[in-house]
Amino acid sequence: MFRYPRTIAIPTSNVVLALALLTACGGGGSTNPGGNSASPFKAIIDGVAWNSTTSTAVSSTGGIFTIVGSQISANVTSMSMTFYSIGVPGTYPLGVTGSVAGGIGTVTTGTSSWSTPLTGAAGTVTISAVSATRIVGTFQFNAIPQLGQAVTTTRAVSQGEFNLAVSGAATLVVPDGAGSKVTGTVAGVPFNAAVVVSVTAPSSGTLSIAGSNTTHTLNFIISGYTGAATYALGTGAARTIAVTTGSPSKVWGGSNATSSGTVVITSATSTRIKGTFTATLLPSLINPNEPAITLSGTFEKGLP
Repeated sequence: MFRYPRTIAIPTSNVVLALALLTACGGGGSTNPGGNSASPFKAIIDGVAWNSTTSTAVSSTGGIFTIVGSQISANVTSMSMTFYSIGVPGTYPLGVTGSVAGGIGTVTTGTSSWSTPLTGAAGTVTISAVSATRIVGTFQFNAIPQLGQAVTTTRAVSQGEFNLAVSGAATLVVPDGAGSKVTGTVAGVPFNAAVVVSVTAPSSGTLSIAGSNTTHTLNFIISGYTGAATYALGTGAARTIAVTTGSPSKVWGGSNATSSGTVVITSATSTRIKGTFTATLLPSLINPNEPAITLSGTFEKGLP
């Protein structure tokens, strides 16, 4: 079973250093100490207006952006967001790792920090405009305490907006192999992977893809893989989908339970595989008394 971290920890010291550098350089937002409704980076945090007095957007090769801002008040609150594989306008999930097109959000107040959990659906960012010189969008997300924090409350960020100049030499061309996804429904519940990996290279003749979030792990194994085609499950060949969830672990499908359905590869190139899946999975020997589950959805896997 693929394992994933509960949160992505961003050391508070790094955020403080970034904010200090922004202040020294003049940032790019309002310099009004009380915040400003015209701030190019703002949101509502737990029902209270937050306006960055120092903000920046940084782009590195491959459409990776980092935004950092802070509201200077009696209790300094900063916010940072990192976006992965963003080359065109669109709506992307927050609460994912760099293997998925989307991003993470973090709020820091004093010495406590909260980040989007790896649910694959902790929030969204809608990019309305993006270029080598400017990025514009709106966002909302929920964040939980980072590991090791004494606080137990969560933070709700809503009505977020940014309209920021991009600093440095930006490259918006996202590599064809970046930005994978597995999305759909599992037992009627929406699923969006926060992490997507390949276990074997398709050139081996077996397509193996895993997509995980904090609730489920989906593992696809398609032997006899030859590219774009329809692959039937449960026909005697080693072609299975397994769903793992919970603690203690429960498993449906896989090699020791009957599966029916299909995996359809709609497109296959040297850098990306796309497809759809529909399946009914019986419980494994680990949890034989559970009811069968159905799942369906789409996937894309970028290849190195």
